[in-house]
Order: sequence, then C-alpha cells, then structure tokens
Amino acid sequence: MSKTLPKGLYAPLPVFFNAEDEIDVTGPGILPIVSASMGEAVHLTSQERIKLIQTLRNALNSIGLQKTPIVAGVGGNSTRETIQLARDAAAAGADFALVIAPGYWAGYLKGNPAAVKRFFVDVAAGSPIPVVIYNFPPVTAGIDLESDDVAEIAKRAPNVCGIMLSCGNVGKLARIAALLDGTSFTTLAGLIDFLLPSVVVGSAGAISPLPNIAPKFSMKLWDLTQNLQTKADLKAAQKSQGLASLAESALLKSGVPGLKALLNKDFGYPAVPRLPLLAHSDVVTLSQNQYISDILDLEKDL
Repeated sequence: MSKTLPKGLYAPLPVFFNAEDEIDVTGPGILPIVSASMGEAVHLTSQERIKLIQTLRNALNSIGLQKTPIVAGVGGNSTRETIQLARDAAAAGADFALVIAPGYWAGYLKGNPAAVKRFFVDVAAGSPIPVVIYNFPPVTAGIDLESDDVAEIAKRAPNVCGIMLSCGNVGKLARIAALLDGTSFTTLAGLIDFLLPSVVVGSAGAISPLPNIAPKFSMKLWDLTQNLQTKADLKAAQKSQGLASLAESALLKSGVPGLKALLNKDFGYPAVPRLPLLAHSDVVTLSQNQYISDILDLEKDL
C-alpha cells in the first residue's frame, strides 16, 4: 500500500456495529475513516477500535476493494498510548493512522509548542503505518497547529504523510501546501464546507460526514472541483459547494446523534450513540431540514 494519502473525499464512519453486526461501506469512491470524532473514538475501548478496523477491512475485501486504504483514528492522551493504538490499528488492517493532539493536556501544550511538535514526531517514529495529523481545535481544548509547526513536523518526521485541517482555515491550508510543495505531503480540508476554495489553494480533498448520507452528491461536488476550466464550470462548482456547505452545517449542528439518527432512518443502522451522548430526539424534523432535505433529494436523483 502506498504511503501517500490518495486524493479525494473521506467519510468518518459512525460506530454501527454491535458484537456480530456487518457494516456497509461508504461509496461511491469515498474513502473510509474509522474511529475518528464522528466515530465516537473517545468512547471506544482499544478492543472495540480493533474490532471496527477488522470489520471494515473484511467488508471492503468482501466487495473486491482490497486496495481501498483505511484511515484509523488512534488519538490518545499520552505518547505511549497513541503509539500502541497505532500499532493495534496497523495489525488490524489500517493503512494510515489519524493522530489528534492530546487535548487533556491542552493547558500545558498550548504554552509549549515544542511539546506538541515532539508528540507528533515521536508518534510517527513509533507508528508502523504513516501518520496523518488531525488538527481539530474544538475537540482538543483549542490546540491549533500553526502552518510553520506542521511544516517542521513533516520535515522532522518522514512517517508523517499529511494533515486534515478541521480548523476550517483556508489560509493555513494554503500556507502548508506552499511550504511543503514538491513533497509527498498531502493536505486535506477537514470539512466539505470549504472544499472548493481549499482545492484552489492546494488541497487534495476533504473529510466530511456528508458523504455518509449523500455519497453521490459529494462525489459530484468533488468532480466539479477538479474541472474548473471555464466560468460555467466554476459557477456549477460554486452552486454545489453552497448546497454542501449548508447541508453539512445543519448536519454538524446535530452532531453524532443526528447523523446516526438519519442513517438509522434511511439504512436501519443503530441510532443510539455511546453515553453520555443521547439519541437524537426528533429525526423527522432533522430529515426535513431544508438544506438536508435538498441534498437528500439530489442524492436520489443521482
């Protein structure tokens, strides 16, 4: 398997399985992320994480997608734990380790950038699979890597292959792409909300929960961003980007419970998230949200 992240769209898969459940995989052309934020990673035991990766690998293999890479969240609150989670993920069938900063220690780490950088360098050195930095300040108590920090980490740690920027900062994405131009480092938007502008400044794709409910529409948007030769192309991409941004915003406001409720309604997956999160109270209203409804209608047409 290549050590370079493929270009395209990635979907963080919510936790669906119980003991022996089979899971479906996102498609068409959407690459899976397991045990990330939308996958309730912080609520999972190490054995559950392993089970998820194994189940996903088996599901992909069963439909002829043996070469489809799996990105697995391995975030922990110590360097040692994170490295062990990366090793577990590799043994279970993951191809890339998605590493988030240890937010429990945010008070210390925000005042000591050297410690944050060393965390990623050390994890990359101990991981048997390539590491993707996951920059998501809202879930790390505000730890937010600067573009210069990312470039330094990438240069010090050859096993760091990319970053997913869920901070939503297009300027930072542009700076990272410029600083690491000519290398194999892959920069991805952390939300489909800014896919179009991020592609223009060097993004290789995006991670988003939206493909879980509208994979065909999401891939249409991706294809539009890859063909911007004329004003008509740009206008079509802008229109689809606006629809995607509105729908993703509505989906994110509902969080993990809302996403799982919608997938329960449409596909029969379990709707109840891990405690302390509670099941979404009104899936009918959520599915009738104007922006989500518009996307689901377009998905059916596609």
